[in-house]
Amino acid sequence: MSSQAKVDGSTAQLDTDMEDQSPPTLPKRQKASSFSNTNISKILVFVLCIFIGGGVGIAGYSAFASRDIQQQNAVAIIGEGPDPDNQGKAGKAPPPVCGSIVQCGGEAYTGEVKLTEDLSCPTTTSGDCAITLDGEDAVLDCNKYMIHGKRVDDSSLGIGICIRNGASANNCHVQKFRIGIYVENGGEVNDCEVMFNDEQGISIANEAPSTTKMKISNTYIHDNGSTGISFIGGRESPESSETSIEVNNVKSNHNGGTGMRFSGQNVKLEVKVTDSETSNNDNYGIFIIGVPKISIAAVDVELDGINSRYNGDHGLFVSKFNTAGGEVKVKGDVNLYKNGLSGFFVNSANVDVVVERRGALNSCGNLASGSFDADIRSSGLATFSGNGYTCDSTSTSPNPPDIITCDPCPNCPQ
Repeated sequence: MSSQAKVDGSTAQLDTDMEDQSPPTLPKRQKASSFSNTNISKILVFVLCIFIGGGVGIAGYSAFASRDIQQQNAVAIIGEGPDPDNQGKAGKAPPPVCGSIVQCGGEAYTGEVKLTEDLSCPTTTSGDCAITLDGEDAVLDCNKYMIHGKRVDDSSLGIGICIRNGASANNCHVQKFRIGIYVENGGEVNDCEVMFNDEQGISIANEAPSTTKMKISNTYIHDNGSTGISFIGGRESPESSETSIEVNNVKSNHNGGTGMRFSGQNVKLEVKVTDSETSNNDNYGIFIIGVPKISIAAVDVELDGINSRYNGDHGLFVSKFNTAGGEVKVKGDVNLYKNGLSGFFVNSANVDVVVERRGALNSCGNLASGSFDADIRSSGLATFSGNGYTCDSTSTSPNPPDIITCDPCPNCPQ
């Protein structure tokens, strides 16, 4: 009889040394007048039951222990990454170590990690990470399994996944932490779902004195307490810091704050958002801010294929760029429909808004009232170019109103 534990397609077998074994043959003894053949038979049956029962007990205990371990560990395949002697090129990685255990917390992984079960980290504390990945060779494949924390007194602690210096996380479901995924100095998040975290779904930071790149693709971010995606350049960032953020095919919906927030501060920032949606958030759909008196670098934004609808405030809000200025380039199909205030509001921002083709920026059916009573609104400094605007109303101050010429909105914007 044997007990088996399956590890990522391979099978680790635990022998109890009792498979297909029959009861031991007792040596022949002289028949004693006080000990009958019937009694001998009873003893043999008793011994046989002990052997069978022991094997079943071992198998049962093994299964029980395996379930217990799953609560805080996840079996994983761990690779060591490329050969360091291969001059920076990806060499042949050593064979994976089957049965290695990914534990909550601990040291950063620098190679490949693949989960084969959910990872529960209920004791992750504030500032700690359930899993940390460091370096471009660090790649986490959650294999569609869940990494989850635990709510205590209506709040969650810690961070689900920490990504540093170009690492990446793929195929992960992350929930019930303070921050779902934290990225420092570049990295990638692909094919993930980040949800039900107390603050940000994905929080991005850059403290490096060089250009760092961040990519988020094919990811659904929803029902987080604050912002879906947040980047705020640090006040202590070196003046030479540059950050490039690409967001492609991402939904950031139903968050308690803003769908996507990008703030330059001391960092020169380039943001490209394509084929994505920010809808039904409590505050803004997309919020881009330069931070006055702090920002010394330009912020350049490119939007193409955006739906930002049914947000509590503005669909797209651009605010407070300093003298370094910046550019918001609308390449096509940016739809800002039925938001609580304006669809597009540029607030005291020294920014150039460029719409490259007719019908590219559509701001219709928004519910603005009072001082925000316009589908497209600007409060000075910004310049608008191109003739690709669709809206029913515009408002600018202190400049004369209606400096933007709009095509009329359709009767029933979706």
